[in-house]
Amino acid sequence: MAALNESVARAKASRGKPGEAEVHEIPSPKKQPVKKTTAKKTAAKKTSGRRPRSA
Repeated sequence: MAALNESVARAKASRGKPGEAEVHEIPSPKKQPVKKTTAKKTAAKKTSGRRPRSA
């Protein structure tokens, strides 16, 4: 049990004190205007699907 307590104490010491974490500010991305594009309509293409076997 002493070995466990010693291991826990070393682990806590290696982490440092709580509240000492480095906090970095996240730079806000510049908002770019959204370009609206209209969808081009194409003629519907008929697909043949499965072809029946020739007899």
